Amino acid sequence: MATKIGSPEVALLEAGAVEVRLLCGADATAFQALRLEALARHPSAFASAYHEEADQPLAEVALRLDQGPVFGAFANGALAGTAGLAVPARAKKRHKGELWGVYVREEDRGQGLGRRLVEAAIAHARGHLEQLHATVTTGNHAARQLYRSLGFQTYGREPRGLKVGDTYFDQELLVLLLRR
Repeated sequence: MATKIGSPEVALLEAGAVEVRLLCGADATAFQALRLEALARHPSAFASAYHEEADQPLAEVALRLDQGPVFGAFANGALAGTAGLAVPARAKKRHKGELWGVYVREEDRGQGLGRRLVEAAIAHARGHLEQLHATVTTGNHAARQLYRSLGFQTYGREPRGLKVGDTYFDQELLVLLLRR
């Protein structure tokens, strides 16, 4: 279970018809729909499986968002992308966080929403953590390029890190040192 960090007033960014902000329980319906879309369309990009989250009660989704932080990018008022930040509950591991659930709806790609979401998570993490980790399948070139452009460095590779059906996917392990 992750430990909640920060406060809801972090990371309100606006540019035109795009807003990036922390999600809350009131965003549960939109978050769950987008999350299930991501898991269904790109199963090799996420550690969670569609069937693990499809029947999750909306109250649990709302609680997850209230315990956050999960950032949402809204394009023209609709949730178009997400990025979450998890922090281990154990005291000896609380100096680092894990970026998770980064996704932008296909029709909203190419506008820099993924970058803005990850930047919001990094900005939030800088106030609370010493390092931020990310994991990406080695075939996800766009995500790998985005993370590298934001300063993440590879520290390892996990062979067969994910298995979807009978297919294995290697994962690249990344870290961004926030404090030296």
